[in-house]
Amino acid sequence: MVCTPFRSSNFLIFILAFFMFINPIQSENHLVSTDSQVKKDSSSITLKTNGKIEKSTGYKAILKNEDGFLAVGSEGRIDWISVSGKVIKSEKFPDENFNCLMSDSIKTIVAGDNGSILISFDKGKFRKISSDTSKNINALTYFNGLIIAGADDGEILSGYGKGSFSKTHLPVKGNIVSLSSQKSDCYGATDEGEIIHTKDGINWDIFDFNKVYADYYKPCFFTKILTTELSIAVTGIQSDGSPALMFSTQGNVWSERTLSYTDSKGMVDLLTESPNDIFYDKTLDLFYLACNKGYVMQIPSCSHCNKLVQFSTENLHGISGYNNTLFIVGDNFCIKDINL
Repeated sequence: MVCTPFRSSNFLIFILAFFMFINPIQSENHLVSTDSQVKKDSSSITLKTNGKIEKSTGYKAILKNEDGFLAVGSEGRIDWISVSGKVIKSEKFPDENFNCLMSDSIKTIVAGDNGSILISFDKGKFRKISSDTSKNINALTYFNGLIIAGADDGEILSGYGKGSFSKTHLPVKGNIVSLSSQKSDCYGATDEGEIIHTKDGINWDIFDFNKVYADYYKPCFFTKILTTELSIAVTGIQSDGSPALMFSTQGNVWSERTLSYTDSKGMVDLLTESPNDIFYDKTLDLFYLACNKGYVMQIPSCSHCNKLVQFSTENLHGISGYNNTLFIVGDNFCIKDINL
């Protein structure tokens, strides 16, 4: 490489950029890890081929459960985690790989590869129930009195948890990777940039984001969708590998949120890691993205006030929160708690 002379101002910019590259992102103020430092965890990278996510070993999802949290993942693990971040109880089903879970006051349901669904009533042991599918189940939600599951190849399962599930095939190009619901609407997302929607849990409409916005945004491969009382958020990876976050109020008009942040040195940069899960803190009115390589991005209403912090070197796949604490889980069964 041939180097040309720098003027002093350009040289200073070069030095600052160099140190940004070799040093990990530091917390500015709001996100604070309870770990004293980021440990050098063993690598378990989530690779992407044509926008499709290849699965790795570890936790895939987490949610608030009674006085703690419940996390599921590969190797058939179902772990109860205390608010201090310790696994206090575990059930293991060695032949299973779990991708998602949901819970209400009566029952807890986990689901995963090859159509596997397990259910627990009133804190009892999990038992396997028939799903009548061999497709990988990637998402669960509770809507309109129904348990709804989203699976590969556009398959939707719905039922009440005590009998058989009805099966519907949606004419989408991708796999249903995420579901989220509020009182009157349920939304889902596919890894081919499609958004599905229902008002009754039975009849679905399909919005092809990549087709509608072909002249405005790069094609997106969605990873997660989340509905709140006021908005719908969907995360994903664009065709050039850059992360994406889109917002909508009713699901038919979408706007992109720029994932920029200012680091501790005052330099503006962009998020580069895949966002794999999203959580909304209603009290603080903040969204949080759990990303690859242990990064968490805080998304406030101010578009210039995003913050990025690295808490691990593992890819993060699940995020949940309670009482000013976030819990994130990911590859190699890593668990991190974050004080807000």
